[in-house]
Amino acid sequence: MSALRFALLLAVPALFAQAPVRFDAGTISGLPARNIGSAQMSGRIAAVTAVNDGGRLTVFAASASGGVWKSVNAGTSFKPVFDNPAVQSIGAVAIDPANSKIVWVGSGESWVRNSVSIGDGIYKSTDGGENWTNLGLKDSEHIPKILIDPTDGNTVFACATGHLWDDNDERGVYKTSDGGKSWRKVLAGANASTGCAMLAMNPRAPKTLYASLWDFRRQGWTFRSGGPGSGLFQSTDGGEHWTELTPANAKGLPEKPYGRIALAVAPGKPQTVYATIECKKSALFRSDDGGKTWAALDASQFQVWRPFYFANLIVDPKDENKVFKAGGSLLLSTDGGRSFGSVSNSAHGDFHDVWIDPEHTDTVFTGDDGGLWRSHDGGHRWEHIMSLPVSQFYHVSVDNAEPYRVYGGLQDNSSSVGDSSYPGGISNSRWENMYGGDGFWTWEDPSDPNYIYAEAQGGELGRVNRTTHETRSIKPYAQYGEKKLRFNWNTPVQMSPNEKGTIYIGAQFLFRSRDHGQTWERISGDLTTNDPEKQKQEESGGITVDNSAAEMHTTIYSISESPLNGRVIWVGTDDGNVQLTRDGGKTWSNVAANVKGAGSAPWVSWVEAGRFAEGTAYAAFDRHMYGDMKPYVYKTTDYGATWTALPVQPAGVRGYAHVIKEDTRNPGLLFLGTEFGLWISVDGGARWAQYKGTGFPAVAV
Repeated sequence: MSALRFALLLAVPALFAQAPVRFDAGTISGLPARNIGSAQMSGRIAAVTAVNDGGRLTVFAASASGGVWKSVNAGTSFKPVFDNPAVQSIGAVAIDPANSKIVWVGSGESWVRNSVSIGDGIYKSTDGGENWTNLGLKDSEHIPKILIDPTDGNTVFACATGHLWDDNDERGVYKTSDGGKSWRKVLAGANASTGCAMLAMNPRAPKTLYASLWDFRRQGWTFRSGGPGSGLFQSTDGGEHWTELTPANAKGLPEKPYGRIALAVAPGKPQTVYATIECKKSALFRSDDGGKTWAALDASQFQVWRPFYFANLIVDPKDENKVFKAGGSLLLSTDGGRSFGSVSNSAHGDFHDVWIDPEHTDTVFTGDDGGLWRSHDGGHRWEHIMSLPVSQFYHVSVDNAEPYRVYGGLQDNSSSVGDSSYPGGISNSRWENMYGGDGFWTWEDPSDPNYIYAEAQGGELGRVNRTTHETRSIKPYAQYGEKKLRFNWNTPVQMSPNEKGTIYIGAQFLFRSRDHGQTWERISGDLTTNDPEKQKQEESGGITVDNSAAEMHTTIYSISESPLNGRVIWVGTDDGNVQLTRDGGKTWSNVAANVKGAGSAPWVSWVEAGRFAEGTAYAAFDRHMYGDMKPYVYKTTDYGATWTALPVQPAGVRGYAHVIKEDTRNPGLLFLGTEFGLWISVDGGARWAQYKGTGFPAVAV
């Protein structure tokens, strides 16, 4: 018995030693997450549709980066119904006209701005949006339109725009005849940079379709809309064969080359077709004979402005002469497209889609960069639906109040401050707008909590009085006779962890202020590659020049001062440089060549000095602007002399990496934000698991 007990005592520790420790999403997702809003500023709604279902209006709102939301009470309240799929960027949503339980979703927003996310194909629900199945086209990345044959719900057309940043094959018009089990490409572009931009169908004769193909390409420093692949096409046999409509066979069309084309067929008079064509003489064109002849109509600035972002026409179901054009303002024509006027009034702006109730055409929903809006008078007065918390935060920060407050900048929704907790819950009213433009970095001034630093696109930095909202611009400017400073669209702004009141901002040079931005000292030379071929933003846009700060390149993109030594400062650039100073900016070393395996000239999306050892730093490299969606994350412990690639790809981490943070107390606890979620490591980066607490979706972090 004694020998047996001894053997058992030896065996038990051995069993424990051999048992692997489980580490996965289930391990780390027990801690719940709270949604603290806000729906007040909401976020970009890329598509909207609805259906009268048994006497009630069911609405689906598709977010640019926050999934699909459903309302069964005409928009009074919404619930998320797309949190489980692996992507959250949506480009299209369509309801089967013969069976409202069947809903289709095209993932990947098609309004392809510089910060657009991607999708992974087409989804179908057969229970009104409660559950979804991916049915293919996984490499299409962007799907702006889905059309369902009203006479046969198994026949569906998908408009696949394709990759934004590189060539790919899965782009064009696709057709299924078996409810999505299989797909055929029925209209292909002339090259691997051409995809489908829009589809339209004659609802009374669904075998007649119109499609616009779009030849385009975005790079980190430029954008091209238009090329030999762009064109307008028609099919009269259900998409099996297509004819390109050109000035030679469709009188009145403009000369090529074309860029992006918006399309719509009038439901009440299907021979009437509208097309806003980007070309040398961009304008709205109308055909009243099914595409045989065309007349040029409105060519106002709002009609033709930014076609890559505003390319949608919606015709009233009962009146072929009433047409909406989604744009910076929501435009409406009541004279058949000859003239347009703005009807958006006090609504946010940057509109992308409109749905008109076919039975009661005074009921209209529209989605813009500020959320979802509803009108009951045909689009003249609008009500903001403030129950969609799909805000697109670029960055967040917190202060030391109790409870702490959250600061953040939002895409096209300024900068806001909100509570982390509040008695009875955090309502929309607990969030306060503090600044303008597209919001980016927002910080409380640690030396004076009455003031906030807030930034809009292109480094437009201001110091804001929290109470009065009095604002003083503190953006540094070029010296007399010097070329302009290059500020990224998403310019980094950082506070010193060592000196209260010291603030950094990056252009091609690093600037530091020790007097709240009243004066700035330039503490570096040009830290970028200064490649002149990537500094031609004035030429960007393709057929339509679009010169905003969105393509500003060869810029500083990330800044980090060591919390252990204020003289140690790290800088990452959008063209691949990782720069380090150990003497407060007097001298700099580019250690990018020591990073192996991250490819050529990646964006250094994040670099952060370690909290526990002065020579430690973490860096995230982003190559999605070259078409590579994988994450690249590194660590150095010797001031950048050597770098170790953290095994994020073998661990199954999905999406290009935005940010990596070291815990404030435990150096082994790391947090990684990617385009597809939040990932956590408890052992210094050796193993990773995705956080899914409280159904946390695969949103960008």
